[in-house]
Amino acid sequence: MNKSQSFVVDFVVKTDSPDVMKMVLVEEGDWSDIDARLQLLQQRMYGCIDAAIDGQLADQFPETKGKKIVVSIDFYDVPHEEASEFFERFSNNVFLIPSYGDGLRQSRFVKDIVFEANFETLPK
Repeated sequence: MNKSQSFVVDFVVKTDSPDVMKMVLVEEGDWSDIDARLQLLQQRMYGCIDAAIDGQLADQFPETKGKKIVVSIDFYDVPHEEASEFFERFSNNVFLIPSYGDGLRQSRFVKDIVFEANFETLPK
C-alpha cells in the first residue's frame, strides 16, 4: 500500500445507507487485448483499496471517513466470462493478502471494503 500513489475512480456516490459509500469504476471500450485490460483493472482496484485504507479517499471525500466502502465496477460491453472470473478471484482473495487484510483491519479511515460488479450492454 502506497499513500503517494494516485488513484483513479470515475465517481464517488452516497448510497441509501448513511454508513455506506461507493467508489465507482467504469470499464468500457476496446477489450481486444483482454489480459492487458484485466491488468489495468487490477491496478485500478488495488489503487481504490489503497486509497481507502491509507486515507487518500477520506482526504478527497471527507464524507467517506469511517464508512463501509463498496468498490463498484460497472462493466459495459466487455467479455463477460473473463471479466466476471477475474472480478470473483480478485474480490474473494485480495484481503487474504496479509498487507491488505491487516491494513483494512487497522485502518482508521474505513470500516470495511466490499466489491460489486454490474454488467450491462450499451444500446447501439
